[in-house]
Amino acid sequence: MATNPHTTTSGGYEKSDASPRGLLYMVLVTTGFLVLACLSLIWLFDHFEKTQNPGSFVAAPFAGPRALPPPPRIQPDPGADLQSYRESEQNLLNTYGWVDRQNGVVRMPVDRAMELLLQRGLPTRATGKQQDTTPRADNSSSGPAGNGKTVP
Repeated sequence: MATNPHTTTSGGYEKSDASPRGLLYMVLVTTGFLVLACLSLIWLFDHFEKTQNPGSFVAAPFAGPRALPPPPRIQPDPGADLQSYRESEQNLLNTYGWVDRQNGVVRMPVDRAMELLLQRGLPTRATGKQQDTTPRADNSSSGPAGNGKTVP
């Protein structure tokens, strides 16, 4: 590799790459932007602190008692609610009571209803005519198209 011995370096850097003046401007602009951002954030936090605690003249928005939200609400003790619901259902299953007093419909305990069912049997229909339950012996069933042809 040959080098030119007559080439001299002046300034110690290559002037075509980066200008020191441009780099200095960039550092100054970035520093100014950061200082401006910090000052504006400090002002913003002070403003929010003053509006959140305005003093004795204006009440805070949630300082008073809160109104209850509309139902349904969160259950404070779901276990106790479930237990009371199960007790009320067991009470309905194991006691006598009216369902419809005008029509004479009552409820009775399940165990007693099962005993009465065993004693009396299941209710059946009145047998006025005997229904014919024997299968037919004719093979003249109509096909799927309903044209009267027999289907094998």
